[in-house]
Amino acid sequence: MSLSRDDGPGTYDRTMLVDLRQIRPTRPWKPFYFQNLERVSRDQVGLSLQVQRLLPPASAAEPLYARLKALFDAESRVNLVSVQIRPFQELQRYLGDPSFLAVLAPGALKERVVLEVELPLAHNLVDMLLGGVGETVGLRPLTDIEEGVMSFVVLEALKALSPALDPGLPKLRLETVARGAEEVAARLGDDDRVVVIHLNASLGPHTGLVRLVIPTGVVGAAELAQAAGERRSRVNTDLQMNRWMLSTVRTWLRAEIGQAEIAGQDLAYIRVKDVVLLDALTARPDRGEDGNAVLRVGVGSSRVEAEVFLEDGQYKARVTSIVIGEPAFQRAIPPTPEGEEAFTQPETDGSSESEGQSLDTMNKSEGSDLLADIPLQIAVELARVPVTADEVVSLRVGHVLELHRSPGEPVELSVNGKVVARGELVEVEGQLGVRVLSLAG
Repeated sequence: MSLSRDDGPGTYDRTMLVDLRQIRPTRPWKPFYFQNLERVSRDQVGLSLQVQRLLPPASAAEPLYARLKALFDAESRVNLVSVQIRPFQELQRYLGDPSFLAVLAPGALKERVVLEVELPLAHNLVDMLLGGVGETVGLRPLTDIEEGVMSFVVLEALKALSPALDPGLPKLRLETVARGAEEVAARLGDDDRVVVIHLNASLGPHTGLVRLVIPTGVVGAAELAQAAGERRSRVNTDLQMNRWMLSTVRTWLRAEIGQAEIAGQDLAYIRVKDVVLLDALTARPDRGEDGNAVLRVGVGSSRVEAEVFLEDGQYKARVTSIVIGEPAFQRAIPPTPEGEEAFTQPETDGSSESEGQSLDTMNKSEGSDLLADIPLQIAVELARVPVTADEVVSLRVGHVLELHRSPGEPVELSVNGKVVARGELVEVEGQLGVRVLSLAG
């Protein structure tokens, strides 16, 4: 960093050079922990993931918008604001009084779902449907006739949404209209927690909140009812709708034709002209022969198996199968005892001795040197092809990829997708290997 000063004619320029790398704090940095965050249990996290999987796709709202347009002659939109898992005792904090409360029956389940429409928005909808401009008449409770009008709106909304929802989910039907949170509490069931979904609804110039209160038992039943094939179909639908975003994500498709195993400490001592002996080789590009290759994206166990062949002096790969494996890294989360919080902060004794220790010193054990003996898998890459995420999704059996590689060209050695060296295929005493021509980095 340099600092200079120029106050006009007759002044001098003073520059000071500061090497920021030499600046060290007098005390080591301490991690900062948020003190006022809400505690969330593992059960709540799992329940939130279930709710997210059950939420309908964005396309499901289009029939609803069309039906509301026909009823009110106004454009409408519904946006998700938040999803919260709350204790049943806090239900009265979320439900307005007075308000419009529709009790919905999910299929044959004994629990009930409550749909609340904020009172000002309910008055707007009733007035518009009866020929007005959506005028709000104070904050008085709805009359019986006005509740009947709102019930008709709810029935039409459910009818419009039904064809677009997952067929495996319980069908909602309007059972009754409740008056007050106490009547709602008596109908929700015996669950100790509820899912509260907050939505922001707009119809023409009018906006307001709409809430869905769902007992956790309904969420669990809906999760079981949703078959794996149907869930995959919904994911594919969402993928097609957002596929244009995949064209902006670029990565490499690696064509691997061989592998070797080497200790981690030996990898650092590889030099130019060294020969890395191979454990397997599935193609001989040094001889211009055909063979097989494994096409990989990332470091997961999923792979695309392909035949590599020469055509017009260039290697190509024809997809023969697509094998979906497990993720490269999976973290096992032990179960949490009932009532225990999932996320806690580490405790420190606050002593100056522990503050002065670095993380490396505290975490290092006597057996850490043994890590150098762990074997590493080195892949032999015939070629790397730049692709977009959209092109990866489009891969099918029989698809042919241009590898843009000629016979006799150098191959690359990589570890976990990172190129470490380039070399040529050779035979040493009847065993195949790669003679290193250059090192990466």
